[in-house]
Amino acid sequence: MKLQHILIFIPFLWACNDKFAKNEQPVAKVFDKYLLKSEVSGFIPQGTPSKDSLIMAQSYVRNWITKELLLHKATQNLSDEEKNIRKQVEDYSSSILIHKYKEKLISQKLSREVSEREISQYYDANKFNFVLNTPVVRALFVVIPKSAPNIENARKWFRSKEAKDQEALEEYCITSAKKFDNFNDQWIELRNLLNLLPITSAEWESKYKNKESIEIEDDENHYFLKINELRQAHETAPLGYVKKEIEILLLNKRKISFEENLEKDINTEGLRKDYVKIY
Repeated sequence: MKLQHILIFIPFLWACNDKFAKNEQPVAKVFDKYLLKSEVSGFIPQGTPSKDSLIMAQSYVRNWITKELLLHKATQNLSDEEKNIRKQVEDYSSSILIHKYKEKLISQKLSREVSEREISQYYDANKFNFVLNTPVVRALFVVIPKSAPNIENARKWFRSKEAKDQEALEEYCITSAKKFDNFNDQWIELRNLLNLLPITSAEWESKYKNKESIEIEDDENHYFLKINELRQAHETAPLGYVKKEIEILLLNKRKISFEENLEKDINTEGLRKDYVKIY
């Protein structure tokens, strides 16, 4: 039956079904099941404009009819064994409740803090598991427009290793540079850094790969790059690069251990308090 026919039929249903309370009038029927007006009304948020309410009501009725027709077909065409989903539903419900209980205990009792010492110890004992698949660097990257003043000073400060010159460069870049980034002194993938430079991968390999400090220019800017540390692919990853990964690993190990102890303790308690009998 088309939806518009259903909606036309609604007043007739209201008039002919005295067995329903006034606020429980049906709006659709599939076989022996009724969809009540109150159910449709409850689906529509208060304050929804009339036009939108009608569209939402039509969609709800259509979906309900389709669901009931499919359910009827499923009931007719599935075997008794296939239709016996009670155990599946119970198992699923039990799993959800147990999961929620464990998560609640974990949030209350399991520390989320991982110390630097724990991370370092795990790293030292498992270095062979942390192998780089791409080069990583700690670097300083600066972009200065060609129109900026005193570029020679900036160049001199950039090449210097003196702390006072590094401070002077940073102060200069606050007012004159387009970019000054040491990436929070963290390890980053070299390929991501090279994407910031106006050169190709081939040019990097042939001209700049083995230099610690380079300067490149285009029509508008000077690009300064200083490689403070470099680790090549297939080398052991530096601790700073895998620190977050180790922290997650340790937290997961801690969580697994907590759940194992919880199950052990709850079984011990069950036997001790005679909650459990094994025949």
